[in-house]
Amino acid sequence: MASLKDAATGAATVYVICSLLKLKKSKLFLSVLAGAASSFLSRAVLGLKRELYPLEAWIDSGKREKAIEPARPMIDPHHHLWDPRMHNKGWPINIAVVRMLYKLKPAIMTSIFLNGSLKDNPAIVTTFSKFMPLMVPYMINEMLRDIKNAAQGSEPLNYDESNIPSHNIKGTVYIECGWIDEGATEAMKSIGEAAMAQEVAKKTNNLLCTGIVGHVPLEEGAAECRPALESLVRYPNVRGIRDSLASSVHEHIFSPKEMKAAYNPKFREAFALLKEYDLSYDCWLYQENIADLRDLALAFPETTIICDHVGNPIGIEPVGLEKSFETWKPLIKDLADQCPNVMCKLSGLAMATTGFDFHLRKLPPTSHELAEAW
Repeated sequence: MASLKDAATGAATVYVICSLLKLKKSKLFLSVLAGAASSFLSRAVLGLKRELYPLEAWIDSGKREKAIEPARPMIDPHHHLWDPRMHNKGWPINIAVVRMLYKLKPAIMTSIFLNGSLKDNPAIVTTFSKFMPLMVPYMINEMLRDIKNAAQGSEPLNYDESNIPSHNIKGTVYIECGWIDEGATEAMKSIGEAAMAQEVAKKTNNLLCTGIVGHVPLEEGAAECRPALESLVRYPNVRGIRDSLASSVHEHIFSPKEMKAAYNPKFREAFALLKEYDLSYDCWLYQENIADLRDLALAFPETTIICDHVGNPIGIEPVGLEKSFETWKPLIKDLADQCPNVMCKLSGLAMATTGFDFHLRKLPPTSHELAEAW
């Protein structure tokens, strides 16, 4: 995340420029000021189509491919939605400051957040890449553009924009991705995320967020988590929860959980409630945590468990791709052999931690390159 100093400076600058632009001054003054502002304020401030974020520009720089089987009906089983201007993501910056920063050109704002993260929490960059995807708004319009094979942008999607066959998506599963309702208890802080996803489902006639996997921090224990689970299941599309076990011994990898979280007695007493509410359990983890997930699955054989991102093999240094695969393969095989209640998602292999380094290339990989690498 951006440092408080960088964020405050950027927001103050934006505020001053925006305020001055509203003043009734001479045409020359406004012309000079507008010229200066145009070097770092986004076109969106003037109601024009905004510039692309570096991640969007990089993705669009590659060749847009046709859907291989455009007639095949599909369900996207794992996606996120976020807009930090509207959703509190727990950043150490006031939401008003965040909204002000989003008036900057996307490339400038990305640089601010990148430099701040490199200084304050470099594991964010190692894990999610220099493109800082967590700060790029991705909501209904952006996801529909991906489904329709259209280029990214902020304007409403024009379905005639691309004559490339789109993917025949019939539904999607929304996966929690960090949310904080200020003033709520720790167990209840992510309930608003499920409400947001349910509203997206309503707006898209249940095309998006057809299923919703919310978040409840199980380490809070059964007494705290029960009200949260009861609140979640009131939303008709909720099918499960995700509570990460992701923790690595490598300091340069982002670890939202403590090691061995799955063995915490309070975690397990809350986990036992999932069967009662007929909810599945999604788990983001690293290969170091696969054995922990196996033990959890063996302890709760009647609960459906989904291993996200094929157990997230860690292929970056100091481990390396080859050594990572050698240690990951027997772990994931053991999980499959012993735990019939565990399903595995073929996802997450594009994350920077896997070590394929596609994000370091000038152009994004093609689908054939990805298939060959994976």
